[in-house]
Amino acid sequence: MYGNLTDKRLRTKLHKHIMEQNNGEIPQLFTYKGKKFDLLDVMGHFDKDRKGNIIIRKDAKGKMVDKKGRSVNAKGYLIDADGNVINTDGKVMFENFTLTKAGEIPKLFPFLKFNIDEVKGDYEMDPLGNPMLQKTRDGHLVDSKGRKVNSKGYLIDDLGNIVNKRKGKVFDKRLLEDDGEIPKVFRAGLLRKDTYDSFSQLMSEIEDLERLQEMEEIN
Repeated sequence: MYGNLTDKRLRTKLHKHIMEQNNGEIPQLFTYKGKKFDLLDVMGHFDKDRKGNIIIRKDAKGKMVDKKGRSVNAKGYLIDADGNVINTDGKVMFENFTLTKAGEIPKLFPFLKFNIDEVKGDYEMDPLGNPMLQKTRDGHLVDSKGRKVNSKGYLIDDLGNIVNKRKGKVFDKRLLEDDGEIPKVFRAGLLRKDTYDSFSQLMSEIEDLERLQEMEEIN
């Protein structure tokens, strides 16, 4: 289909209607804290080969750098000494543990779907809006169905990671706020809510924009 954003192999990465909604530009992304940013804000500057691949250089110490000598990872993202992805001002945008093994960042576009009900247990709320949970003899919090939850009522595994109702891992425990809340971007109404939870799949299969393409085709 003409008008879609494609890669060098002519594979569709973003559909035409998404580009049209953003005046032909790649939409901004969100950080886990709900802040918008442009992809170029976290990318290094590179030359490209004849096939369109970025050419990553190495400095005298053998570390990957861009044309300006700034540290980058294998995907071309600017990084600090700890491997966290940073923006051009040096601010951490994504911590190292949130990246894929290949160094890709989570692509949190506004059209990504997330159904918060998929990670919540079954319980009633008290007059102050707090979940009314039960405790096991071992001191673990559980919902009305006996499933493990944290103090905010989110379903968890034995390690404290947030899982969905199918027991699939959705949020690493390290992403949670101190009180057990999930990242702000997923509870501030910034993403689309739908019975189909595309975010859970995205966490395990992020590789460029190919997974986003598949999710759009489902619709």
